Amino acid sequence: MKNNKKIALFGGSFDPVHTDHFNMAKTCHDKLGYEEVWIIPTFLNPFKSSTKTSNEERLNLLNLIFEDENYIKINQFEMNNQRVTTTFETVSHFKKMYPEYDFSFVIGSDNLDRLEEWNNFDELINLVDFIVFERSNEYKKDVAIKYSLPIYHFDNNFLSSTKIRNLEELNLLTPKVNDYINYHLLYLQTRMKPFMDEERYQHCLNVGEMAAKLAEINDIDPQQAKVAGTLHDITKRWSEEKQTLYINKYEKALLVEPKPVWHSYTGAFHLKYDWLIRDEEIINAVYNHTVGCEKMSTLDMIVFCADKISSERDYKDVEYYREECFKNLKNGFIKLLINQYEVAIKTHGIDSIGDKLLKTYNFYVKGEK
Repeated sequence: MKNNKKIALFGGSFDPVHTDHFNMAKTCHDKLGYEEVWIIPTFLNPFKSSTKTSNEERLNLLNLIFEDENYIKINQFEMNNQRVTTTFETVSHFKKMYPEYDFSFVIGSDNLDRLEEWNNFDELINLVDFIVFERSNEYKKDVAIKYSLPIYHFDNNFLSSTKIRNLEELNLLTPKVNDYINYHLLYLQTRMKPFMDEERYQHCLNVGEMAAKLAEINDIDPQQAKVAGTLHDITKRWSEEKQTLYINKYEKALLVEPKPVWHSYTGAFHLKYDWLIRDEEIINAVYNHTVGCEKMSTLDMIVFCADKISSERDYKDVEYYREECFKNLKNGFIKLLINQYEVAIKTHGIDSIGDKLLKTYNFYVKGEK
């Protein structure tokens, strides 16, 4: 006998899941009377060529954002199929498996634009009720009218996964989701790679790997070091105009520092204020990776050194410096600092030495407090 338990099926790429997904699911439960919401991440959306992250990462993010919502069930039916699975197939599967439940299917109003293109649509529209949430004012209202689809409102932040991947409106994203994305270096293909040449991108990846190795032998979280190392040159290829804009905005006094080191400061600002990275140790390590500072932290030294001894570096004596850094981080750091100071003077003259490099050198080499 049918017990009329109401289940909302909520499919999507969730790449990544965001606050609006959360609010739609919560509205289903809290206001529309659905006892459970089954989240069904796709293996691959029929209208998309690929996902940006792995199944594991998307599942981790889903479990993270919904961890306190007992009515949520994460279902891997489509992922387990390892192929494109149509909504018609998914709904048919669940209705066959659980004939005692009343199922509805959640979509955003933006899906109405291509709803009639969905596989087996004529059968699907008679197979399941749709819960349509208004995502914007721009959608095919005639489709909703044609099929008598009610439009529901929810606490809409007008977020999208595309915006998040492109660093837009992250202040509206659940902080723990954003922290996970940053800590696991997700979406570098859209957040970092397009803004630098291939050689610089590979250097950043190499520095991240080198930093992780140094961290392992210095009792520092290797992933934290990998994040700081990978992102250390995030603004290296920014224009001078954009660098100036950020320095003027966040720390105007840095304008007197040599322009070749500006990216360490703008990188730190970019990560803190645009990526919303909340780990100040990572921010400081990026800030200090070019010329250092007095009283460097262990992570600061790791990123400073990893930048100079990354695997693609092939300058004279680089192997010696690598050995020194792995033998004793602080000693290796000081030797690299001396080398940087001497090369800078030899190449560009004493006037090229900025105040920060001079202070770092005097503190660690001359012992001046």
